[in-house]
Amino acid sequence: MDLVELKATGQIENPNRHPWEQARSVFVANQIRKRFGANDAMTILDIGCGDTYVAETLLEDFPNSAFYCIDIAFTPELMAHYSEKYKNTNIHVYTDMNDAVADIEKEISFILLLDVVEHIEEDVSFLKQVYQLNHVTENTNLFITVPAFQSLFTNHDNLLGHYRRYTNVNLKRTLKSAGFKSDSLGYFFTSLLLPRILEKAKENMFGIKNDSTDLSVWDKGEGVTSMVKNILVLDTKITGFFEMFGINIIGLSNYIICKKVG
Repeated sequence: MDLVELKATGQIENPNRHPWEQARSVFVANQIRKRFGANDAMTILDIGCGDTYVAETLLEDFPNSAFYCIDIAFTPELMAHYSEKYKNTNIHVYTDMNDAVADIEKEISFILLLDVVEHIEEDVSFLKQVYQLNHVTENTNLFITVPAFQSLFTNHDNLLGHYRRYTNVNLKRTLKSAGFKSDSLGYFFTSLLLPRILEKAKENMFGIKNDSTDLSVWDKGEGVTSMVKNILVLDTKITGFFEMFGINIIGLSNYIICKKVG
């Protein structure tokens, strides 16, 4: 969860995890499995990690891997909380990207930028900084997810501090400008397109804008949460199936996995 949304919950830990976030974590794990085995000892740099949920769930799938989690929005209170929570584990927390990299002693396997780049005004400049980090090699996988389609930019994006939304074309172009070449590219969460289209229409027609984000106010029970999560996971599997045949079905999110050009 984005730390802006975590703050809105008024809790340091979020017991009501939104199914979107759960499904995205499954999607990320499945993409990593295409490249590494469960017992591989990966080094994973999670930039803009939010409340560390992704690292925590991925550690269950890849127990021999080390996770270096960075978020500039970590307060001293949150740093103390997560440092204590993950003491004697393979999860390490930082407020500065360079401090995290300084503690890494080998090649970085994956860099995660999950719904982060849209928060950065100068996205290409930032990605060039990532390109130049120590231990980032031609073998390092840069894994990015972002919200799709600028035409669907709503007040939800404003609340989260988004500068833009992307398409496959301009996401690939952005990474190429920063020195990366695409290995895998696509959309996911097709089933969430219609709700966002209706939300956008409501804003345009009636000026009605949500004043909170879905992740911060989710209060459904375990049964509903699990059902929605499973629908979204199935959604990602369906779009992934069509991708194997070169068919890109649009969705509310984009992803790209790429590597630096030597």
